[in-house]
Amino acid sequence: MFRVISNPKALLYLVAVSLMFVIAACTQTPAETESRPNVIVILADDMRTGAMGFDGDPLIKTPNLDQLAADGTVFSKAFATSAACTPSRTTLLTGLYERRHGINFNSKSSMTEAAYAKTYPMLLKAAGYFVGYVGKNHTPIGKNEAGKTGYNSGVMDRSFDYWYAGHHHLTFYPKDKKRHAIFKNAQADTQVEILEEGVENFMEPNEAFQAGSSFLESRPQGQPFALLINFNVPHSVGTGSMELRESDLDLYKSAYREQLHEIELPSTYVAEKDITGPKVPHSVYNGEYISSYDYVKTPDGLRERCIREMQTISGIDKLLGKLQAQLEAQGVAENTVIVFTSDHGLMHGEFGLGGKVFLYDPSVRVPMIVYDPRAKKRDKVDQSDELVALVDIAPTLLELTGTSGSAEMQGKSLVPLLEGEPVEWRNEIFLENMMTIQNYPRMEGVRTHRWKYVRYFDREKDQHYSEMIDASINGEQPIYEELFDLENDPQEIHNLIDVAAHAATADALRQRNAKLVREYRGTEPLDTYVVGR
Repeated sequence: MFRVISNPKALLYLVAVSLMFVIAACTQTPAETESRPNVIVILADDMRTGAMGFDGDPLIKTPNLDQLAADGTVFSKAFATSAACTPSRTTLLTGLYERRHGINFNSKSSMTEAAYAKTYPMLLKAAGYFVGYVGKNHTPIGKNEAGKTGYNSGVMDRSFDYWYAGHHHLTFYPKDKKRHAIFKNAQADTQVEILEEGVENFMEPNEAFQAGSSFLESRPQGQPFALLINFNVPHSVGTGSMELRESDLDLYKSAYREQLHEIELPSTYVAEKDITGPKVPHSVYNGEYISSYDYVKTPDGLRERCIREMQTISGIDKLLGKLQAQLEAQGVAENTVIVFTSDHGLMHGEFGLGGKVFLYDPSVRVPMIVYDPRAKKRDKVDQSDELVALVDIAPTLLELTGTSGSAEMQGKSLVPLLEGEPVEWRNEIFLENMMTIQNYPRMEGVRTHRWKYVRYFDREKDQHYSEMIDASINGEQPIYEELFDLENDPQEIHNLIDVAAHAATADALRQRNAKLVREYRGTEPLDTYVVGR
């Protein structure tokens, strides 16, 4: 279907983008265009590591994800450098740490069009790729002629060749939300299946687009494509809104329920009634739960939520299987790179904590699989134990597609690790939290293979986001610190910060943290629109 555009500025935007595409396409020879791989990024929401069959879960059935892991490269030490939806998803798009891109729930900012043009989807589009977006968007971008910013600007919606997505949370039943009118004509009612319809529609090059918004009638054959599939499950907003409706698939009504009492809780799980002392002092975090994650308060509540998480992850697995069948049917499976990961992890009641944001491993660790079918022609690396992060995905996809990237990107291409090439790799991951809503404290830290150092800041000194990101650089001191020996204490139980024998290690990590904060912040002002000052 064609869309009539009456707004002159929108028409001018379309003409400019189309011209940019034509110019980029003309610079590619037919051979180059055909050889460039398609790329698909599948992003789960709030998905912990260890939640798939190949990853150690004894109950869940994820045959397609298991096969993707067997065929691809599994990164066993992958991290979200900011364990919250908006900053983490923005990091994936930009290849920048939050300290540099400046986008969070409490930042009251949106990315400028200039910054957005440097994200990997827009760079691929400029290089001649047909780009599509299906699912949840949680990155505010742009400003329109009426002065509306972020989710209300329409900039992101118009920038993709195919757009079948909603801003903010989708819930389990996206059509129930008026703001997600784009899904109103979907045949399904449940989130995964609605997104499945969008993916199927995007993938079919011979049929007119039935769903979403597009400037073209259908996906052009022979043109490389880049597709983002972003879920809002197993996030609590998705799993918490499941109602076991009669129209739901049996998968979402009965799967795994007979195994409810076989679900093992984390060894460090503490029910609310059994908490005798907080993991961190009350002056740092008072331990109050936000309503979305209060299911961790009781073992029964957590097990029920685990069932729903397994059901929706199996739904994602089902979608992956159908997608791969479409790729095979169209003869493009052998030239399509697939990345599977999550925006961050999730606390399952470890130390009595729920939600994410904290820099403990259950919160910051993410599953990550990169499958490049072309690797079958060389020695494939089955697993990498190097320290990698979501910030590395954008530069990786740009290198795999032969696309020039932005020199500003702070991530590292994973291609040498995928190919088993000798490379000098990082020895630590910088972690941060700047989300101060919902009572969370500011945090920053460094994780090496063996050690983790975390520092917390005084909530009484919280300022506007634009000042907070520079506070520690400008000399603000932490009010609490943690040091964990992950080799001997992988569950992060024993804080060694005051142990004299580890004082030198703590001091070295303090200095390394200070250096990384400055490096990833940079010296340039944030490339954002800020409102509400």
